[in-house]
Amino acid sequence: MAKFNTNSRLYIGFLGALLVSCGPELVAPGDDVGDGSLEDKELVTVSVGIEESESPLFQLAAATSFSMSLEGCVSGLTYPSILETNPNIDVYKFDQDCVVKLNQFVYGGVTYIPSAGDPFTSWATGDIATFEDSTDNTNTIRVTVNTQLDNPVSGTEAISYNFSEIQAGADELIASNVVSDAHAISVEGQPAPSFAVSAVNFNGMTALGAGQFAFTMECSAGVTGTVAGTDLACAGVDVSSLTYRLVEDTYSGTLTLADATALFPTGESAVTLGTDGLDLGAGGTTNGGFVTVTLDGPDAMHSKPNMILVIEAADASYQYFNIDVTTLSYTP
Repeated sequence: MAKFNTNSRLYIGFLGALLVSCGPELVAPGDDVGDGSLEDKELVTVSVGIEESESPLFQLAAATSFSMSLEGCVSGLTYPSILETNPNIDVYKFDQDCVVKLNQFVYGGVTYIPSAGDPFTSWATGDIATFEDSTDNTNTIRVTVNTQLDNPVSGTEAISYNFSEIQAGADELIASNVVSDAHAISVEGQPAPSFAVSAVNFNGMTALGAGQFAFTMECSAGVTGTVAGTDLACAGVDVSSLTYRLVEDTYSGTLTLADATALFPTGESAVTLGTDGLDLGAGGTTNGGFVTVTLDGPDAMHSKPNMILVIEAADASYQYFNIDVTTLSYTP
């Protein structure tokens, strides 16, 4: 888990500027070179920069430095070290399989590197990894590939990495920190789930204005079993038996057993151990648990900022969390 206080949040954006034509002259497919001269410019420059936003929603913060690399191009082009001191790189238009990888960055005097347990797997858009403090692997941060080079390189794309970590805190608000006071509802013979929200990522917004969130749920005690063994359990509850939903809070913050039961099975998501389960120490947790898929909140997030995350165990018992979004305002 990242070591930030409950009033902090980090959202660092590596934003690629628009690609512009420049550099050596190369022949594009189908060009007529005539006397053999190279005439059409087909090299494009990608500018990878760091910007700090004034938006109160994201509170973007600039990294002190970063190191990236260009790899995988079928042309054979590679750049092993792209630094913030000269972030402009030339790539061949129409090149294929190129990826710009983030290898490390420095923020607040801390050097973050990819974790061994949860690195990027493809570096494609949407790929998520955990980066960790190079001197303290319990201090972690979530990193998402927002956009990557097109395949083949088109000359119009941008490169963007997003860094964000919002720590869990009771009675806190998303965009100021996560949310959550937990409540258990159980039936005899089936213990209720026992988790805490250890992290939440704000991943986007739908065309109808619904916020899109993914939650890291940490078990209240060390999990037993393993993901690989398909017997992962939290406080006596089989993690693979869990389903969950994120819904608008129309319950004044309190669910009854009847309310919770009525929310399932329609619209639920299930935990798939192979992709969602977290062993001890995995995914920035100490006790293990699971990661949700990206969940849509209610439409028009600003007008409906109050939500409830409900976890169901074996169709019988429930745990729910009050999830609230800090709404924005403007005073002239």
